[in-house]
Amino acid sequence: MIYVLFARTKTNRTTTYGERIAFMKTQYLKTVGLVIGCAAAVLLASPTKQTLIAGGVIVAIGEMIRFWATGHLIRNQEVTTSGPYAYVRDPLYLGRLFLIVGFCIMGWGYCLILLPVGLVIFFLSYMPRKYKKEMARLEKRFGESYRNYAACTHSLMPSLRPYPKADTRKWSLTLCLRENREQYFILIVATVSAGITVKYFL
Repeated sequence: MIYVLFARTKTNRTTTYGERIAFMKTQYLKTVGLVIGCAAAVLLASPTKQTLIAGGVIVAIGEMIRFWATGHLIRNQEVTTSGPYAYVRDPLYLGRLFLIVGFCIMGWGYCLILLPVGLVIFFLSYMPRKYKKEMARLEKRFGESYRNYAACTHSLMPSLRPYPKADTRKWSLTLCLRENREQYFILIVATVSAGITVKYFL
């Protein structure tokens, strides 16, 4: 539960009390699902050297995408269009998708059963709820600015060309670690990776 206690608990002053409560509830539910999924991946893991390497590369790509994105994301203050947001609308979710696939490949064996389950939940439950609530909230808060951005970018499929009105702000370690608290997510990723790797030597 480290992630839900520390990650992204900072909110902007313009955020209402109701929005903060709804945000924390969403974070809690996502964290519970994350913990259950990660525990299952470790318990069911039966990795080989090849799957550890292949899956590990995919996991690393997923976390690098998230690390890049959290160094640009400013919540509730603007429509973030710098860094990876210039090419894809939801880089944090794209990174999470890479992690799901990567961990299942790393674990191999019965972990492969988790892959279709995880993908079904991601695409048929997680993402639709996200679209319904988050896009409506952002559209309400930022209006035409967000609608123009959403019309030019895909949610998970990066574009080869950046958003025409993309910000050129540089990546910020302060945003990544202090504001978006990505270090706690990295801790979870490292723990699961280590757990699966240990299963290889048992």
